[in-house]
Amino acid sequence: MAHYVLSDIHGEGERFHRMLEKIRFSREDKLYILGDVIDRGPAGIALLREIMASSNMELLLGNHEYMMTRYFAPEAAEVEIRRWNRNGNSPTLAAFLRLTPREREEILSYLQTRKPHILLELPGERFYLVHGFPGENLHDEVWGRPGLEDPNPIPGRTLIIGHTPVLLLGRDAQAQQLYGEALMRSGDHLRILHAPGFLDLDCGCGHGIPFRALACLRLEDRAEFYT
Repeated sequence: MAHYVLSDIHGEGERFHRMLEKIRFSREDKLYILGDVIDRGPAGIALLREIMASSNMELLLGNHEYMMTRYFAPEAAEVEIRRWNRNGNSPTLAAFLRLTPREREEILSYLQTRKPHILLELPGERFYLVHGFPGENLHDEVWGRPGLEDPNPIPGRTLIIGHTPVLLLGRDAQAQQLYGEALMRSGDHLRILHAPGFLDLDCGCGHGIPFRALACLRLEDRAEFYT
């Protein structure tokens, strides 16, 4: 049995399925997904339904799933509706509205039960998995962004996050552009960031940049996989 972690698929279903093939994901394995399955790419709702039906996949709440639940909440404020509308929700919303009322309710009920973080214990190591960054409440944990040199606020646990594309951490706009150009020249792609206080798995899916990748980490041996 192996334990895998990935994050920020953002509707890129083909990359996700190539990843499952690449890691030879089996019924005996466990996959933790650190949120943001939906939005930007076309397959968000299909991916959500696949994850919901998989007993060995566990989804944490990302800020995009959080925005979706707030959008459809009976007490949704106009600011919450506008927020999701301007964050790439078009393909997700269109696919969601094609579902039956029962299917829609099943998805919303599922998302409302998602945890903002998971404490995971494996032989020899303890982990804190979260979409954004450890915080005092759900909102902070799905929206928080660390600085590159921020320390791990959870002593004794390896902190693994998504949410913040690795391209953004520690680089100003000019450095981001130069780094992206260097990746394109070399044919390489973004890779998992090993910062002093955390590991960041968001390698840019859904952002339309040619050097983006879906990253996956196997926890037992820290093997990294990319599609």
